[in-house]
Amino acid sequence: MGKKVIIILVILLIVLICVVFFRAHLKIENTKTEFEKRVTSYLVNEKGYEKKDIKSVNGIYGVKSPPYYTIVVFEDEPYAQYFYFAHDGVKQVDYSLSNEAWEKGIIDETKLKNWDPYRY
Repeated sequence: MGKKVIIILVILLIVLICVVFFRAHLKIENTKTEFEKRVTSYLVNEKGYEKKDIKSVNGIYGVKSPPYYTIVVFEDEPYAQYFYFAHDGVKQVDYSLSNEAWEKGIIDETKLKNWDPYRY
């Protein structure tokens, strides 16, 4: 093979790899956005929150199973993060507290206003 053919094949391989990674990244971003929409809709339409009550809703892609989940922070509890799964219906499954929560004496779910986990 000539030098030009090898260079063209290498360039095509690099382009192919870039396309595959771009498509994977796009799928991940689209799925995260879909989960954010599902959780927001659930909170507003089923749980009765107003959009102004919700500080943030962030779709996350992680390495653990399931790989997609959503983190919600409410305006009235900026020191707590609530974890939601939105695969087969929306379920609140866990929470995490910041140092600010510990300083306020909030050390478990008994003092959390928005803790309403899915019961299996």
